[in-house]
Amino acid sequence: MASINKRGKTWNARVSYYDDLGNRKFINQGGFRTKREAQEWANQNEVDVSNGINPRLGKQLFTDYFLKWYQTYKEPTLAKSSRLRYQYTLGIVNNYFAGKRLDEITRTDYQKFLNDYANPIGRSPRSLSSSEKVNVQIKSAVQYAIDDGIIKRNFTAHTKISGRPEKPKEMKYLDGKDTEKLTRALESDLTFAHLTKLMALVSLQTGARYSEVAGLTWDCFSFDFKTLRINKTWDTLLRNGFADTKNEQSKRLIKITDHLADILKSFHALQIVKLKELGIDNPLDLIFINQYGRVPDNTSANQTLHRVLKRIGSKDITFHGLRHTHASYLIYKGVSIYYISERLGHSNYSTTIRVYSHLLREMEKKETAKALVALSSMDGLVHKSVHKSYKNA
Repeated sequence: MASINKRGKTWNARVSYYDDLGNRKFINQGGFRTKREAQEWANQNEVDVSNGINPRLGKQLFTDYFLKWYQTYKEPTLAKSSRLRYQYTLGIVNNYFAGKRLDEITRTDYQKFLNDYANPIGRSPRSLSSSEKVNVQIKSAVQYAIDDGIIKRNFTAHTKISGRPEKPKEMKYLDGKDTEKLTRALESDLTFAHLTKLMALVSLQTGARYSEVAGLTWDCFSFDFKTLRINKTWDTLLRNGFADTKNEQSKRLIKITDHLADILKSFHALQIVKLKELGIDNPLDLIFINQYGRVPDNTSANQTLHRVLKRIGSKDITFHGLRHTHASYLIYKGVSIYYISERLGHSNYSTTIRVYSHLLREMEKKETAKALVALSSMDGLVHKSVHKSYKNA
């Protein structure tokens, strides 16, 4: 119910409503120049209340809402690496939207935020993928606020992200010829002192991420069944133990070749001897522990890979590019995208299709050509049959 009254030269409006606990609450607004303006404000708020929108909750700070949303819906279920990405966005929100109420942010405000985020003053532009990740997380929080009746407008709708374009897709993986050259180069120098080369080989052969490779323990390897089990990762932040996988689907059993199984078996025997000679314990039973008793970090793994790629005359990719190379190689060899998705530990098939859509389009062209050749052969048979029928008529 609304009440309108005049105070001095301006009009005030008050709307009453009941919260979820049945307690009567009021919202007030003053400073209207005319009674009609005050009545329109009151009418709109009464409609919002009847539609389940809580006017008081919309007046909370966006920074407070985003924090509570993250702590309630995201933090309990996310892996540590994913939590860090949300915490990064939380910091961005705190810096940019400090003091801004949830219900007063406009689409223009949000578009300006996206523009400023992509092109920070005094710094190089951020990548398009970075803008996308921040945008997706904020849009999700805003949608929750709408669904819960806290606000009625989606100020993130119809906005556009920008940022520095990333390297073309083809720069992130090796072609088939370079993949085979890299495999031979890595296998030619597998020693205890060059541990990162074996890490690269395992990633190239399995599609495992760096943290998954670094987190492998000997109980993950089965020589009899020729498998590697991914059930944890190496904590790349603290660097002193394990962390959970990116998601539940990332926990998987990967079949490996007989040759890679032989390499790992031989390396296990070598490791036992070398660690004993150096007096180094391996209490976590890690596959990849170096002569200093540590797991080689991502930087070292990338540096080794860059040197090997330069030596064989290949284009440069990152360690993570070995994962893309693994998938791309299998796609070109005609392996099912659904099997590849499970092998990579993607959360769903659509992720794999989206990431490798450029390759799938290339394969589609080849498959179309093969289909047309097959259909042309059918046409030939039909043509001969029809010609024979006319001849006998």
